[in-house]
Formats: sequence, structure tokens, C-alpha cells
Amino acid sequence: MLIYLSIIELEEDKNKFEQLYTTYKQTMFYVANRILKDEYLSEDAVHQAFLRIIDNLSKIDKIDCHKTKGFIVVIVENIAIDFYRKRKRENSISFDKVEIYIEDVKNSDIFILNDIEEAILKLPINYSTVLRLKYSQGYTNEEISEILKISEENVRQRISRGKKRLIEILAEGGDKSYG
Repeated sequence: MLIYLSIIELEEDKNKFEQLYTTYKQTMFYVANRILKDEYLSEDAVHQAFLRIIDNLSKIDKIDCHKTKGFIVVIVENIAIDFYRKRKRENSISFDKVEIYIEDVKNSDIFILNDIEEAILKLPINYSTVLRLKYSQGYTNEEISEILKISEENVRQRISRGKKRLIEILAEGGDKSYG
């Protein structure tokens, strides 16, 4: 943790980061390991996530709230998926293992999902991530752009396409009218 603290300048930010670190390090490792199935790679993903969190420390107000936890989980998921894809390119591993992670989350007793949440889990990860950041976590397009390291136009496109695909999934799911 000393490495991270040496990067941070303000004492107030150091205290905030220490609280984030102790509160979420286990959760972050768990999320990364569910995707990567490799402890060493998961540790690397968590390390990268903490560096990205330091870059976005100003966006975190409260340490122990669902918005902060969601923000952190999304960061770790994206980094772990990037690691997974890189490993896949290097080793030609099937992408089905990431889908197994999504199915595990979907079938977990911890989560009680409504129709929309289930449909979001069926979306491609690039759409579900921006939709969750935008509508569940309340981030602006500009903030999402910074978090995911993509352009604002790309964020808008993903939101638009994600919403269209979400409506299609919901329409396939039953007689209910969405849209």
C-alpha cells in the first residue's frame, strides 16, 4: 500500500485511499479472480485497478456506499476482462469463461434480479458497463469516458446501442411492452 500512498499528494486523499483499500481489496480480488481464474493475474488486475482508482479519487465521495462499490467493481471487471482478452490473444483461450462468470453472478442467491437487470446481464460487456455507470451509478458521459479511457462519442454510441439492444432483449423476454 505504501507504493500507492507515495503516488498521492494530499493527506486527505491518502486517508480516503487507505479506507478504500482496506474496504474493497478483497472484493476486487474476488471479482478479478472470478473472471481470470488465476491468482497472480488477479493480483495484477487489482493493482492496475487501484492505480486507476487513484486517478479517479476525486469522483469518490463516500467510501462505504453502493455507488462507490459499483464504481470499483466496474473498474476491476474492465481491467480483468482486458487481461483476459490479452491472455486469450496470447494463448487462444475461449471467451466462454467470462460468460460463466456472468452466469454465476446471474444465478447467485445474493442478487435478486428484475427483468431489466437480467437483460443488462445479457448485453455485451461494453454496453452493460456504460449503462451501469450511466444509469445505476449516475456518472456523466465525460466521467465514463475518463473511467473507461474511451472517447465521449464512443460512450454515447455504446449507450445508444446498449439501450436499443436492451429493448430487444426485453421484448424477446415476454409479452411485456418496453420501449
